[in-house]
Formats: sequence, structure tokens, C-alpha cells
Amino acid sequence: MPLIHTLGPKETDSNLAAQNLQDGDPHYQSYGIKLHPDFASIYENLDQYSGDYFLVPVGYQGPDGDTWTSQHYAHWQQLSIQKTWATPTMEMLLVENTAQPNGRAVSHKTTKTLLEDFEKENTLELDIDFVPAKPLAADAFLTGDYQYAIFSQNAEEQLQENQRVIGRFQPEMIWCLYKIQ
Repeated sequence: MPLIHTLGPKETDSNLAAQNLQDGDPHYQSYGIKLHPDFASIYENLDQYSGDYFLVPVGYQGPDGDTWTSQHYAHWQQLSIQKTWATPTMEMLLVENTAQPNGRAVSHKTTKTLLEDFEKENTLELDIDFVPAKPLAADAFLTGDYQYAIFSQNAEEQLQENQRVIGRFQPEMIWCLYKIQ
């Protein structure tokens, strides 16, 4: 049975998009979903996944500055676009830990612009750490080491009394499903 490779953990927009693909398109209903710690590891191991599928957002930005476009061109002989579509992301939260005034923030690299806009609007200089997925930003923020973070709304119920939501975002994302040759 073919697999759909995408970003984990299960709380990611990528996993949700893969599940919605299965629910909405009978062709993909029987395919398994394989979650990975980052997209870079999928790109690095495409040879091992021949015959499977790869689901990636076109907003992908990798740790070394690579993007969906750069990877699309780099792997054009291994990846064949099967389907593209747009859906809203899960709602994202900009949160503040009022008990930790250290100017540190944690985020996924794709939400960097949202944090930079917040910095400019509030004349702040944040020290931003990046993680491979928004659920990991939530985990890091909830440990109490960061003053600010952006992560998906599904972690909102875990906020503590000194952690508050100061912004909400829900942009659309374009998804690309590849067949791996």
C-alpha cells in the first residue's frame, strides 16, 4: 500500500491536510500516512520512497534557506505533481508569557514574518528560535522559557494563567501532492 509522506507530529497542518485528502478523494483513502520530523529528511530520502506520495505546503522553508520552489526544481526528475489545492491553515495563535519578560520567541520559520510584524508594531527586538513544526513551538513555549510564540490553535487549551493569546491568524495554504518516482 502506498504511503503519503508528510510532516509530523499528528497535530500539524500537514497531517490534517493528508487526512482531508484521504477523506475527500477516494483515490487516496486506502493510503497510509507516514509522519516525519521535518520535510528535509523526506527530500533527503526520496530514493527510499519510490512509488509513494509526498505532501508538502508551497510555503515550505527549510533550515538551510531552501524553499518549496528550490526543492521542486532540485528534485524535478523524482517528483511528479499529482494534485494541488488550497485550504485555510489551522488557526495560529501569537501568545505571550507575561511571567517571562526575556524577549525570546519560538516559532516555525514560515511564521517568521508574522513575528517580525509584531516586533515592528511594538518596537521590540526578539531573539527568535526556530523549530521544524508549529506543535514543537507550542511544546517549547509551554515549558516557560519563552516570552512569545506562534503555534496552532489546537494547543490553546494547554495555556496556563500567565500565558495569553495576543493575536490570531488563519491564512490559506497551497498544498502540493507529489508522486515519488
